[in-house]
Amino acid sequence: MATKKENIAAIQKAFGVELEEKKFGMDQLETLGLLAAKGEEGHADFDTKLLEYQPALKAPAASEAKKLERPITVRVNDAIAGYGGEFTDPDSMSTIGKKAVEVETTAFVLEKLRSGELIEER
Repeated sequence: MATKKENIAAIQKAFGVELEEKKFGMDQLETLGLLAAKGEEGHADFDTKLLEYQPALKAPAASEAKKLERPITVRVNDAIAGYGGEFTDPDSMSTIGKKAVEVETTAFVLEKLRSGELIEER
């Protein structure tokens, strides 16, 4: 079992995120440390857990945003846009509404494209 300091060091090494030891419990740091140990494979789960543990964290500035590996530009269909509907991708936490946005190509986005709820903008 790793100490708080060891988990924080592993997280910083894996994702470059600096965490304050006093803001997290041992169990939270262990969970984040395990996700950090998975590398990029665990990055999305790490981000989700980190937001769960610290919901007040702000989204990174546009200049600091992570480069998307498989970007796609999408928007909701006209029927959904007509009543102001939008989706939030649970994997990338991207919000997709009537204005086209560039998002990561995730299983959620692909499913919504197949069902016709999202439209790809080219």
